[in-house]
Amino acid sequence: MTQPISFHLRSAEETEQLGAVLGDLLRSRTAHPGAIAILLSGELGAGKTTFVRGLAEGLGADGGAVASPTFTMRMDHRGERSLAHIDAWRLQSGELEGIGFDELLAGDGVVAIEWPERIANALPARHLRMRLEHAAPQEEHGEAGRTATIDAAMLGPRENARIGEGLSLLVRAPRLSPAACPVCGKPLSVDGSVSEGSIASPPAGESRLAQAGESLDPTSAPFCSPRCRLADLGDWLMMRHRIVGKEHPEFDE
Repeated sequence: MTQPISFHLRSAEETEQLGAVLGDLLRSRTAHPGAIAILLSGELGAGKTTFVRGLAEGLGADGGAVASPTFTMRMDHRGERSLAHIDAWRLQSGELEGIGFDELLAGDGVVAIEWPERIANALPARHLRMRLEHAAPQEEHGEAGRTATIDAAMLGPRENARIGEGLSLLVRAPRLSPAACPVCGKPLSVDGSVSEGSIASPPAGESRLAQAGESLDPTSAPFCSPRCRLADLGDWLMMRHRIVGKEHPEFDE
């Protein structure tokens, strides 16, 4: 997977199944050595804990024991590969020592971190990013549910490719096309930045998701840069944008 991969999760069951597939892929310490940090971003109710429940089952732990660690800060689950579930909402970087964060990263387990933005300065360079968002109803699928976008590029090419292939083959939820700048076609990643990889725009009519590389000015979204945003604005001012099916620019009356 050279680019992030996205799914339309239509139910809690599909959210949990995505987690179980990823957990099963991460069981192998040979394929994925050392600690694996999973950075889970998403607003309240987006399904982060549901996903971790499936992740625990995929790792051979008891998924039924998974609950949000909002007040305990950290919950551990024993499986074929250990899982530490951390809620960083109320954590400060200076408090991480108290929950054994450095020891976790020095081990060989999986560390799922909800609200990783709260401890951004302490996050490891080696990580997998995942964003869960509430979804609008999709024309091709009908249901609303949520969207999940996974970016494993920071684990390295070999691990990234293995995870991408496994998710593509085994996840039951429909796959969505990656987000891309509508002007130049550069793919965007989980945190809205420009993703490394080939320039390819998704097919017309397919869903675009905000997905993670080079810093992006949020005022430019969904474009990859202020330059592309201005280019798009120029097209509007020059009346080059057209409504699908119209023979004339939409400003012509």
